[in-house]
Amino acid sequence: MTERRVDSVSQDLNDRCSSIAQAWAKTTFPDTGASAQTEGDFSHAVLTPSGPIAITSDGIGTKVEIAERMSRYDTLGFDLVAMVVDDLVAGSARPMALSNILDVDRFDEEIVDALMKGLAAAARTAGVIVAGGEIAQLGQRISGYGNQMHVNWCATAIGVPLSRIAAADRPPRSGDRVVALASDGFRSNGFTLARSILETHLGEAWHNASSSTGMTWGDCLLTPSRIYAPAIMRAVEERIPILACAHITGGGIPGNLPRVLPKDARLRVELDDLWPPHSAMRELMQMSDIAPQALYEQWNMGSGFICIVPPDVADEMIAVMQCSGVRARVAGSLMTGEGIHIDARSWGMGELHFGGQG
Repeated sequence: MTERRVDSVSQDLNDRCSSIAQAWAKTTFPDTGASAQTEGDFSHAVLTPSGPIAITSDGIGTKVEIAERMSRYDTLGFDLVAMVVDDLVAGSARPMALSNILDVDRFDEEIVDALMKGLAAAARTAGVIVAGGEIAQLGQRISGYGNQMHVNWCATAIGVPLSRIAAADRPPRSGDRVVALASDGFRSNGFTLARSILETHLGEAWHNASSSTGMTWGDCLLTPSRIYAPAIMRAVEERIPILACAHITGGGIPGNLPRVLPKDARLRVELDDLWPPHSAMRELMQMSDIAPQALYEQWNMGSGFICIVPPDVADEMIAVMQCSGVRARVAGSLMTGEGIHIDARSWGMGELHFGGQG
């Protein structure tokens, strides 16, 4: 299958810019009464004289354009909350509260009401409070699709770090199991690529065209993000020794799972039973002729969150997830070696290798 050039966010450039921001952030640590642990994941523990606080920030990116196209805004709160609280639990913290910033070009009370209604519902689902926020009118600095109010929406969440997730007393090692939690759709990443493919093949009004799911493409892409934090915290409370967690956001599995593995260990991730990519993802691949390897580096491809657990508790972990309404399966294991191997032959994508020796 040939790879066709389609607009998308460069993950390498994204990572380099993030590294620049992190390098400057680190220059602030010695000058305050606080310090931070910033390596590895997307939420960080700030060590203050009064005790540690976990903090993370994120936004919903260009998914807001889908809401603008469909004139439906009450599900975006689930995407915003999921992006921050699931980062916190992946970083071994219990989410507690969030604050949000809503930048708009002009005010529209009905749209603001729909956004905040969804945010409140998502916060209740996640078990956090919305402690504050700001709404700012920025005029032409904010743009989007159509003639209605346009939005850029971000949040910062805080939580309480756990000394260790559950009773885990060691890092991941060869033989441990990889448990994948199913996603409901694209979550809140990779929409620049998806929109580019759809506009190229279906035209400007692509959101009204039907997809293989039976829904319009607009409804399909607007599917709200599942919030995994409550299920993970339930596993913590039941003392399941979770060794590491990865929130599968931008960069997909190859860009997120290696962050949580010990840097000094030679571990190869063998994934032979991941959740299959959603039918909409496979349809977009067929439209664009983009190689499966590239798509696994853009989208979650069916698995929105990954946990690494000892082999003797994998079944218990899956049972707890299912009791929490989250579909889970053992997707593979850790072995001695390097890189990530994904067996995607069951859905016609071959065997994929990332990092290490393919």
